[in-house]
Amino acid sequence: MTGKIAEYIAQHQLLQPSDRVIVALSGGADSVCLLRILMQLGYECIAAHCNFALRGEESDRDEAFVSELCAQLSVGLKTIRFDTTAYAAAHKLSVEMAARELRYQWFEELRQACRAQAVAVAHHRDDAIETCLLNLLRGTGIQGLTGIAARNGHIVRPLLGVDRHEICDWLQGLGQRYVTDSTNLENDYTRNKIRNRLLPLLEEINPQFRQIMGTNMENFAATARLYRQALEQAKATVVLPGEGCQWIDLQAVREFAEPKTLLFDLLQAYGFHPAEIGKILQGTTGNRYRGRNGELILVRKGKKIWGKLQALGADKPECLG
Repeated sequence: MTGKIAEYIAQHQLLQPSDRVIVALSGGADSVCLLRILMQLGYECIAAHCNFALRGEESDRDEAFVSELCAQLSVGLKTIRFDTTAYAAAHKLSVEMAARELRYQWFEELRQACRAQAVAVAHHRDDAIETCLLNLLRGTGIQGLTGIAARNGHIVRPLLGVDRHEICDWLQGLGQRYVTDSTNLENDYTRNKIRNRLLPLLEEINPQFRQIMGTNMENFAATARLYRQALEQAKATVVLPGEGCQWIDLQAVREFAEPKTLLFDLLQAYGFHPAEIGKILQGTTGNRYRGRNGELILVRKGKKIWGKLQALGADKPECLG
């Protein structure tokens, strides 16, 4: 499996041989595999462990295990303890989102302090499949079907080319212990239901399901890149910059092959609801529409209706186009 992961790293240009890498190490099978693989491949690794203080003694057990493992492997370890519940309450976030914010903020601080080139996290193919199915259940565009990106800035995911079964088999072959997060075995969350119930059922229907979905997501990602390129080219023809705003040529948008898709892409950063898009396309001069942080006013200029788009809360100089 080491060669398979090395090939994935090279294919996606995730790391260079001389890179120093912060490895997110929870103590679970995935992160333990990630650390040991990267060390075998010769990368200079620094392990980073977050104790979110959410599972009582189990959280402390994980930290103790990680400390023991890093001592055995002679790898440097950085640890931090968060009051995740208090952070979630203060920032009006779910505990899950609070933990995510806290760990990625700390990982970046650590990366800079250690002068590392990347932070490696242990998402694997099954995680990507779960994300794809979760997005599909909630409602998504093409980007949501691509799963999890191999790279996001300095965050890299070298294990996306392998699944959970491969990881556990590899660790068993090494005789390498790991810890299990008991909350992953519960079915209180939608993701856990997908992991523990839906994926086994789909694999029962088709034993090659995981491999097929891996290929599907690669195809979806390629389609998403073409989709993004087409939208960016279209946006260049229908948007004119103004002073403190943008002008959108609604007539040109209406003539696009998929006008709702193009207009939503133009407006989503301003918090417009998808249900408003059709109304805007049918709108007339003087109509006003508001998103969470933007406003669109329909204005006639010559023979065309244009949308004057401006962020809410910004200074509002006269927008002359």
